[in-house]
Amino acid sequence: MKYRLIVYGLLGMALAIVLSTQYTVDRPDAEMVIIVNPINPLNPVVKNPYQEEYERMLYPTVRISSPSGTGSGVIISVERRALSVEGIAILTAAHVVEAQSTVNIELYDSTVITGTVVITDTDKDLALIRINRDCFADARNDIIVYSARLAPENYTYYLFNPVYAIGCSLGLKPRPSFGHITSIEDSTLNAIRSTLYFEVSAPILPGNSGGPVYDARTYEVIGITVWVKLYNGQLVTTMAGVVPINQIYEFLESYKRLQ
Repeated sequence: MKYRLIVYGLLGMALAIVLSTQYTVDRPDAEMVIIVNPINPLNPVVKNPYQEEYERMLYPTVRISSPSGTGSGVIISVERRALSVEGIAILTAAHVVEAQSTVNIELYDSTVITGTVVITDTDKDLALIRINRDCFADARNDIIVYSARLAPENYTYYLFNPVYAIGCSLGLKPRPSFGHITSIEDSTLNAIRSTLYFEVSAPILPGNSGGPVYDARTYEVIGITVWVKLYNGQLVTTMAGVVPINQIYEFLESYKRLQ
């Protein structure tokens, strides 16, 4: 009898442990911790582990709205400081702004400002927008305007190069997609090689037009998204065409010559 009671007692304890474990896992408010970020006791605020990606790729990307529709753009630094606030402007696709002279620009923190289209190139499908200084008069004092870094003009493209495409897919807030360079169309003139366009496998949807494509290793802008291919009337979202950095520099030079 004594041994039987001991066995029953052990079985009862095991059952209780199983039931308590099951209850803990199935509770709707239970949380499974997968990764615990190390906390510095001198700075207990846990920092987003992807903060650098946010600041260098996501924050400079803007949503552009006009009667022509909604697209994307990227804030860049320009040499001519009189051009805009803190010497910055917005690079986008020409078909995003079309014939509009002014457009609404939404920054990463939902601040909406007005921009003036100063130059378009329909051949390259690029446009440059000046940020009006007066737009910041009513903005919050703590607003930070992030700008992206352009890759060198002689940047070399390679197949399989990993990239991030950032844009306002379907007119929503900017979001990243990841892929690789899958095709490169080059031209050689006078022994100088230049890139006409390249394609990426990063998913591109309507609303991404004008958004930046970054080198995934350096976080530098290497192109602007301008088109996607069609097959039987359907968008092939993983075969997107991008204006390369050498043509972006040519476009910016053409603007400087107009000054």
